[in-house]
Amino acid sequence: MKEFLSRSGREFVVRNVDEDPEAFNELVALGLMTIPVTLIDDRVVRGYDEKKLRSALDASRGESQPSAEVGRE
Repeated sequence: MKEFLSRSGREFVVRNVDEDPEAFNELVALGLMTIPVTLIDDRVVRGYDEKKLRSALDASRGESQPSAEVGRE
């Protein structure tokens, strides 16, 4: 996922939910307990789904950097 986002030319933020309690709490607030998750604007992409990631990036209003929520790497 991080490689795909890098190839897309978009900057992104990686947040490790194992090490960042705030990131974990935000994940839980979304009703999610699985990782990886990528947030692009208000779109949530679970796992590595290139078609959904590309669609979310294409629809992105550019309001924020994508956030890749991960756990142990």
